[in-house]
Amino acid sequence: MKAIRLHIKQNSANYKKEETVQNRMTFPLPPYSTVIGAIHKACGYTSYHPMQVSVQGKYGSLKTKMYKDDCFLNSLNDDRNLLVKMKNPDMLSSAYQIVATAQNTQGNSFEKGITINVINEKLLEEYRFLKRTKRRIDKHKKIINKMKTRLKEMKADENISAEEVKEFDKRIKHIKAVYDEYEKVKYTIPYSHFRTLAKGPKYYELLCDIELIIHIVADENTMNDIMDNIGNLTAIGRGEDFVEVLECAQTELTEVDEDVDYEKNDFDVYMPVEYYEENQSDMDIISKTDGGYAGGTKYFMPKDYVVEQIKGGMRKRVFNRVPVIFCQINYLDSGCKGIMLDKSENGIYTVLLA
Repeated sequence: MKAIRLHIKQNSANYKKEETVQNRMTFPLPPYSTVIGAIHKACGYTSYHPMQVSVQGKYGSLKTKMYKDDCFLNSLNDDRNLLVKMKNPDMLSSAYQIVATAQNTQGNSFEKGITINVINEKLLEEYRFLKRTKRRIDKHKKIINKMKTRLKEMKADENISAEEVKEFDKRIKHIKAVYDEYEKVKYTIPYSHFRTLAKGPKYYELLCDIELIIHIVADENTMNDIMDNIGNLTAIGRGEDFVEVLECAQTELTEVDEDVDYEKNDFDVYMPVEYYEENQSDMDIISKTDGGYAGGTKYFMPKDYVVEQIKGGMRKRVFNRVPVIFCQINYLDSGCKGIMLDKSENGIYTVLLA
């Protein structure tokens, strides 16, 4: 079986666990989805190209760093955090002006001026004017509700002709359209520039001195693309987690036709559970962590995904997850099923494709 072997080094990286927020924890090695995404970006793919991936490697140390987090809330609050005005309401960025800041965690009011620090008086007055405008619009729009009630009464009254009902209905729709357009221009659009910004300290884990061995198996065209575009592979993980590609070579994978002793190997590996369950009597694995699954740590590792439509026209990614054991392989007996070997000049690599 033909494969591509990548030998990569990184000074530091965070392979974020998606369920972590306050402390952005990292996987010990890049997930399959992270590797596949980086390869697709390097090749310029805009659609998924199926591939099998094996990931192993090691890191020197793990440290935690603090950073300042800027979080724009989904709704504009009048009583907390920072009131800011965005330069572009359709883009969350650092292009904003601070209008005012709340002094307390609760009980403040930007509109009423209660326990706030005013940074930009002019923009704060604009914000307050928009709030007053909204109340005036809502007050006048109550007329439409009264007219709709009257329309129901007209429909139930046999003495009122269908033509009169139709004309009254058209009048309601016209007035509503006028109010909606007025609200859009005078309130909705200008108000959308204001957002609530929450600032605070958060943390992320950082792996240092990383060395990775990645094997990729795909169709011939895809593998040729990877070889041709490996120079475009700049990062794995975050955009700033730069890589140094020490080797990109085609190799031939073989079955386990001999006993393999990994006494001097210090690479950890993601082993899909199916390989262990099939060959547990023919292998020995060790782990740097206590407990877990069969001496290793079990993860449900994301690989590829499909896009599903959800309410409101939104879409979400639904990942195919592979149960794996993060471990170190001590030895393999001849005849292990499904497991492949890459016999290189630097030693024998175990290839556990997922």
